[in-house]
Amino acid sequence: TGVFTTNFEGGLNTRTGFPVFSTHIVANHLLRKGDRFATQALTDEDKEEIRRLSRDPRICQRIIKSIAPSIHGHDDIKAGIALALFGGQEKIVKGKTRLRGDINMLLLGDPGVAKSQFLKYVEKTANRAVYATGKGASAVGLTAAVQKDPVTREWVLQGGALVMADRGVCLIDEFDKMNDQDRVSIHEAMEQQSISISKAGIVTSLQARCSVIAAANPVGGRYDSSRTFSDNVELTDPILSRFDILCVVKDTIDSVLDERLAKFVVGSHVRSHKDFDPETDDPTGLLSVTNMSDTHDDIEPISQDMLKKYVSYSKRFIKPKLSSGDLPKISQVYAELRRESVTREGMPVAVRHVESIIRMSEARASMRLSEHVDSEDIDAAIAVMLSSFIGTQKLSVQKSLQKKFARYTHFHRDYDQLLLEILRGI
Repeated sequence: TGVFTTNFEGGLNTRTGFPVFSTHIVANHLLRKGDRFATQALTDEDKEEIRRLSRDPRICQRIIKSIAPSIHGHDDIKAGIALALFGGQEKIVKGKTRLRGDINMLLLGDPGVAKSQFLKYVEKTANRAVYATGKGASAVGLTAAVQKDPVTREWVLQGGALVMADRGVCLIDEFDKMNDQDRVSIHEAMEQQSISISKAGIVTSLQARCSVIAAANPVGGRYDSSRTFSDNVELTDPILSRFDILCVVKDTIDSVLDERLAKFVVGSHVRSHKDFDPETDDPTGLLSVTNMSDTHDDIEPISQDMLKKYVSYSKRFIKPKLSSGDLPKISQVYAELRRESVTREGMPVAVRHVESIIRMSEARASMRLSEHVDSEDIDAAIAVMLSSFIGTQKLSVQKSLQKKFARYTHFHRDYDQLLLEILRGI
């Protein structure tokens, strides 16, 4: 709603030779078209259903299983995307220093492991998302551009992808294909979450409070576990340290998993056809979703519409707090990671990763709609951080690190999964 006004432009009339009026709308209320999942649109029944779901003790596993149901496996990536969608809490220290609450995530791996499909899923699921590609995005396109207004002939600011994604998610595909100068321009946006502009006499700062989820390919196309992480990726330490979650996805050959994946893809294609009829095309139920799932457990996923409403509700009303009793565990893990990172050549570990653990624990508490972060949330956040650190190491080092940090990484794992992991390592 607003007031429609007109303005007489003398200079414009002189140029055109006849009276021309510029039109303006003085808006006092804005509602985005098609925003069905905003908290204002939630009914009392929706809120009651959301609160009922949050009382399920396995709600975190259900949310992770609901992320990208058309993609087989990759539970670590789905867990990271779930944490990025919910996000941590923004804090202002003594009214001056601002600490970001959004979680940044980097997907690095071989071609054909559904990295771009994950980004496209987040674009459709997040309340506000902006999608960009590495070659098709420049520094100006990501941050802000200065251009002349065609009517007033004055310099005006045009926001880029990171500015447009404020309070949302910015998705960058082919992150490794970006020029180094363009990649440096988003350093400030990823940590301070602001973009400083000093062009054409305009000196200002724009807000870019968004999560960044990027996908990149290794050097040469495929990830080589026998080489160090820095040899596999052409990204500098300053940009890598700004990512809270690093997921290295390798296309390994496993006959059992490959057969299961092929069945899942074939079943997905058959079920997605517009003329598919379960009674005639699949009378035995062989192609059902439950039969094609990678894990035959009883965890029931949430519908996509309810998942969007759940995320919107959590980000609007839930503000988890961290208690002082969990600080010794975080400091101990950070000290051990720093000690290992000196002798290893994997992901660089900095003070930012302490904040990353806190942000991820707050995000997991938001998934449970809890106002307090408990020890389980801390353990889950530490497990995600350690899997990022161990996954970026050389293959010869990974097994020794997994044994060393086993007391942290085996958080609430199913005994069958643990046994399967042990058998694969033999």
